[in-house]
Amino acid sequence: MATALGWSQSHVSRLERLVQIDEVSVVELAELAGMLGLELGAGLYPIGDGLVDRGHQALLSRFRHLMSPSIQITSEVPLLRAGLRSWDLLLRMAGQLVGVEAETRIRDAQELVRRIRIRERDGGADLILIVLSDSRHNREAVDELRQMLGANYVTSPRRILAALRSGQTLPGSGVVLV
Repeated sequence: MATALGWSQSHVSRLERLVQIDEVSVVELAELAGMLGLELGAGLYPIGDGLVDRGHQALLSRFRHLMSPSIQITSEVPLLRAGLRSWDLLLRMAGQLVGVEAETRIRDAQELVRRIRIRERDGGADLILIVLSDSRHNREAVDELRQMLGANYVTSPRRILAALRSGQTLPGSGVVLV
């Protein structure tokens, strides 16, 4: 078996005795299983709230607390034409439909702009708010993001937040740090 796999006899022996088993790769296990006429299988199963979503959920919670109770908020609303994509939040307020895209950290501004362009095209919202966590990294990157988004996203964050707090119509699409 060792010869057929191209492994040393001592490596196979260590596997058989479960010595240094934490150093065996998934690829090696699959090769070994195949040699024995078996197929290696693995599965991933949810065990609760994922760590990745905790920051995102905390950001959305902070954002929700800034808004007037008169604003109707719906979570995870599918876009009209984009299959599995959805708005993080959809706000119904004063005759406006506002799509909200929340990001804990700007990792790739170009990719974020591409997602926003899809939402502009397929989202069915009158305006779009990009809600970012108020971190040093995001504060440093937000001006570049606004520039990449263009003239439709220059509305002052203060004006946006004031409108959200009072439940009034938003003056335009924009980017806010929360």
